[in-house]
Amino acid sequence: MPKVSTAKPTGPAESKVEFIPIQNLKFDPYNPRLPSSINGQNQSAVLEWMLRDASILELMLSIGEKGYFPGEPLLVVPDKASKGIYKVVEGNRRLCAVKLLHNPDIAPVRRKSVRAVSESAPNKPDTLPALIYNDRSEILSYLGYRHVTGIKQWDPLAKAKYLKQLQKTVEGEEPATQYKTLAKTIGSRADYVAALLTSLSVYDQIQEDDFFGIKSLNEESIDFSLLTTALSYNNIVNFLGLSSRTDPTLTGLKKDHLKELTQWIFEKVGEGRTRLGESRNLSRLNSVVSNEKALSSFRAGKPLKEAELLTERPGEIFSIAIVESKARLEVAREHQHLVEKPAPIDVDNLGEILTMARDIRTVIKSRLQDLES
Repeated sequence: MPKVSTAKPTGPAESKVEFIPIQNLKFDPYNPRLPSSINGQNQSAVLEWMLRDASILELMLSIGEKGYFPGEPLLVVPDKASKGIYKVVEGNRRLCAVKLLHNPDIAPVRRKSVRAVSESAPNKPDTLPALIYNDRSEILSYLGYRHVTGIKQWDPLAKAKYLKQLQKTVEGEEPATQYKTLAKTIGSRADYVAALLTSLSVYDQIQEDDFFGIKSLNEESIDFSLLTTALSYNNIVNFLGLSSRTDPTLTGLKKDHLKELTQWIFEKVGEGRTRLGESRNLSRLNSVVSNEKALSSFRAGKPLKEAELLTERPGEIFSIAIVESKARLEVAREHQHLVEKPAPIDVDNLGEILTMARDIRTVIKSRLQDLES
């Protein structure tokens, strides 16, 4: 297996740009952006997935109006199974746009829009400029430079999949050495590489378990960045049974805890919200999972914010609850003049609040007097 090169692939200055007929160009079946449910060998499936992105139509309009800019050649490798055929490792979206411009009838979806763009386009390239490489591994380092840390970054899941592919080129080396090599390739840090690969391993486990049966959760809907952020919290990592957030082997993983975490973060339980709520609440969840009493409360159905209170000292819990109660009552007071038909239950609740407030005040005042004497 060839070693990873940290240099960008040979550019137009060193290699000759060749113009290849578009019918001889195939999509990259290992494109990191493709969901695993899409068969990369199936052109129709790839076209359908790409056409869900409205920017493909914009790219068609641009190329159709101005022509294809030859200064951005595709990066391709020969298809070993078919002579004269090439797989496009870099430039699949551009290939998609040109194929649709040239033949809108191959569009499996949005055919009316595709045909309209094609019919109005003065430019419909039959060939595309390309730089030909012997092996896909020769281009992988450039993909990292461009799409992982460069100006046209992929989403986090695509980045992780790419790094997994790139890791295969350094198999046999110690993990620490692998991460350093990969980090150098993409211009990043070894810990970032290891953390992203660990998150991908956790994701793969979730996918293997069919997303734990969570409704509407799948490869395309899951927020992978939320998962990577969750794994940046030490208590959450410990809760999963992992020794480190930079160990893709997932040694010690507690699958039952992973199921809980996945449900808390991604499963909609009411009004389209998850038990986690906003991503900034991950710090709260991090506190809760490290405290047995708070975790039991959260598992029993208590809101995350309430469960978090159980991680504090009693005095802090008391003070926070009082301040928050006062704030909510102030909101009620500010809106009372807008209530045209008060509900009897509101009067009953206010009576109970008044009684509780008096009782609590009496106890606290008495304790303060004892402390002063």
